[in-house]
Amino acid sequence: MKIESKDIRVEALFKGNTFIIPRLQRPYNWESDHLQEFWSDVVDSIGDSYFIGSMVVYTKGRGSLAVVDGQQRITTITILLCAIREAYKMLEAPQLADGIQSYVEQRDRDNEIVYVLETETSYPYLQEEVLKSDPSEIDCQIGREEERIEQAFRLFRRNITDKLAEFISNVEQTPEQNNEDSIAWLSKLRDTILDLNLILVQLDDEDDAYLIFETLNTRGKDLELFDLLRNHFTKYLKPTGVTDPPIHKLREIHETIESAPMELDVDQFIVHSWQSRYDFVTKAKTFQKAKVAIKESNARPHLNRLLSDAGQWRSIFDIEYQWHSKKEKDVIRSLSALHIFKVVQPTPGLLSLIRSYRDGHIKYRTLRDAIRDIEYFHFSFNAVTSSRSSGGISGMYASLGQNIFRAQSDSAKIGRLIAEHREKLRFREVPAVEFDAGFEQIFYTKTKSAKKALVRYILLKLAKHEGHQFQGETDDLTIEHLVPQAAIGAGYSEEEVGQLGNLILIDSETNGMLSSNRFADKKRILESRGYRLPEQLAGAEELTPKLLRSNTLRLAEIAREQVWKV
Repeated sequence: MKIESKDIRVEALFKGNTFIIPRLQRPYNWESDHLQEFWSDVVDSIGDSYFIGSMVVYTKGRGSLAVVDGQQRITTITILLCAIREAYKMLEAPQLADGIQSYVEQRDRDNEIVYVLETETSYPYLQEEVLKSDPSEIDCQIGREEERIEQAFRLFRRNITDKLAEFISNVEQTPEQNNEDSIAWLSKLRDTILDLNLILVQLDDEDDAYLIFETLNTRGKDLELFDLLRNHFTKYLKPTGVTDPPIHKLREIHETIESAPMELDVDQFIVHSWQSRYDFVTKAKTFQKAKVAIKESNARPHLNRLLSDAGQWRSIFDIEYQWHSKKEKDVIRSLSALHIFKVVQPTPGLLSLIRSYRDGHIKYRTLRDAIRDIEYFHFSFNAVTSSRSSGGISGMYASLGQNIFRAQSDSAKIGRLIAEHREKLRFREVPAVEFDAGFEQIFYTKTKSAKKALVRYILLKLAKHEGHQFQGETDDLTIEHLVPQAAIGAGYSEEEVGQLGNLILIDSETNGMLSSNRFADKKRILESRGYRLPEQLAGAEELTPKLLRSNTLRLAEIAREQVWKV
């Protein structure tokens, strides 16, 4: 392996070289905080030298260097130079604008224009909308990467404009002098960018570049599992003709996860996918396991499995993705409940169950019952008692996932595995005394509302179990305190007023009728609206703290012995 290393300034780096962003690289993804930090560092260093780290490349052709490490920085620097170019135009300094552009575009041997950056993922947007000095001549489709590029270009232009406004608004000078000061500051900014220092590490061989990329990222603090796996897959799976199916599949995986309406982590997806099929490993060790297992002979099926898993994994968290709201509503409800409980341990097992269902190996009822058991267990284990596991719970779900995966299409065996898992959940059942103690600690008031979603979930399940009828849709129901919150500090503690035994779900219209009325009046209104109170409350004239606690413990017993019994 031949490696050359040298100190170099950005100006020398850009002159005579063009940079290709190879297929193994991730799309441009710097966000506003990264951009603003870079901007601040550069502005604070005006007039001084500033080191920006290393850049690893390999020779692609005459004057062409493929970027292995440093893509985000070189793209950001190029965008900033283009923002400076636009500012020179605004200040009517076309010669200086052309001077900047000479770093961004060059002429090759055939006198054709080539840009300093050659990308696949953001083409043609980057070239047409940013690198090109003249107005764009084509309409470019904008995806997530293009949005990030646009954001960077807009942020730098705004920052420059804001700074120049300080000079232009100087009333103690003539407009011509203000313009001269503006150009002088802008030129200092330009020189600071071009004088940025870095270490250029250059290799001759593309295969060596894959190894260097892997080594740099494995040892670095910003390890991203997806990038390491992308590098590993593209080492074995090459483009076919003009298309590049492996890269397309990898991008589809990334987009499936990243485009979810909630924040999902593509690295966490890879870990869960691996745990659901092969080994129970941590994120830190997943790549080493995958590196050994994924070879040239099996890279394609491994990639196809990841692609298939991506959507199914997302559907665990995004209940509007790949689910049919009416046909599969019970599974949707159970997954929603797990979100309320904030548990992720079951994910490898859930992924294997959903995969088996969508592959036609188990029926919907089997899936529904299995996920319902998981919901019920974690209601007691996590939502009520906040129990902690030393890793046994996560390992149990990974084992379930792997066993289902190995069973393939054997429906009977999968059924036995699910039944065995149900017994494991029952074996870990929370003792009644711990359940009741935890149940009493669940409460909701306006000032302590962290568990509002959990409280609403519990009240709805209990009300349905007891056959309560609601006015209107269940999504519109509100939480009503029988002893009003105004009573807090006037004979009742906040915990007593907020406890589950003092809460019911009612429609918003009825809620407005109740206001802060005495309990006797509330009872009459509720009965007239078709709501039925528990017998021990219905016969009371006044709700004492003792009576409310008694009702809470009554609900706790119903919850653990009937409603949430695995």
